[in-house]
Amino acid sequence: MANLKVNFCGIEFKNPVIVSSIEPTNSVDNLKKCIDAGAAGAVVKTLTDIPSMHALTKHSRYAILNEEGRIIKGKVPRHFTFYSRSGYAKEDYRDWAAWLKEIQAYAQKNGAHILTSIGAGSLKGWQEISRMAQDCGAPMLELNLGCPHPTQMTEARAGVLICQDPEASAEVVAAVKAVVDIPIMVKLSPEAANLTVIAQSVQQAGARAVTVNSRFTGFCVDIHTGAPYIGGPAGVGGPWVKPITLRWVHDIHSKLGMAIAGSNGIYDWRDAVEFIMSGATIMQVGSVLMLKGHQWLGKVIEGIDQFLDEKGY
Repeated sequence: MANLKVNFCGIEFKNPVIVSSIEPTNSVDNLKKCIDAGAAGAVVKTLTDIPSMHALTKHSRYAILNEEGRIIKGKVPRHFTFYSRSGYAKEDYRDWAAWLKEIQAYAQKNGAHILTSIGAGSLKGWQEISRMAQDCGAPMLELNLGCPHPTQMTEARAGVLICQDPEASAEVVAAVKAVVDIPIMVKLSPEAANLTVIAQSVQQAGARAVTVNSRFTGFCVDIHTGAPYIGGPAGVGGPWVKPITLRWVHDIHSKLGMAIAGSNGIYDWRDAVEFIMSGATIMQVGSVLMLKGHQWLGKVIEGIDQFLDEKGY
């Protein structure tokens, strides 16, 4: 059996697989399922003080599309498109204080880590939620500057708008860095013109790592009805996007030597290995769990283990 332990920003993970900030991490029970399935960690569904992002989640909509752009209602092929509209955690971030402490304790007993994702509507909000997460035992923060939906929100400079701007991204990181001692990771958006430029900006502001990356914003239409699927623009991703994501993983790793969590495009262990070989230290598995369930994590981890053994690593 291979040694799957990795050190990420000074934190030891028992294997390189964690769960991204997504519906499978939106409650204590779901987070426990991630840990029970073998994940080395999980990122809590983004905590926020933006009311419209609470409301958006309460009206979430999802569609799985095939290679012809049609909704799949049966068996899902490997190269599917995940098309969905969702926001951040639907509860007020203060409600999560007790839950974070509970799940951190559970994670520690099982040799895992719970990271906290944050997305706020002001610098003060970024600081307050970050400070709360640290006080509740979070070993690391993920600043969600790359959710694909807030461009449609009314709050200024939320989400993807921040991540398209190197100076705004650095401003948020610097503000959070001023009030916490734990490592900061920034979730990048593929909507930015150059992810390496954004990564360098947040690195200089104090970020230890980046998540590469969140999903694109897309638009899919049903040609038989003329109506858009799930009502309009939505986040779009899936295994097909992996080569684009790996391009940025490799570029940031090669030019900045920055710690990277790979995300967007991971279906199975083969994809995870490609992310490792491209420069990522850990992988965030997400959308596929909404199709296969939390138990899919075990197959990904087992596959990595067997591959490393076969290759003599």
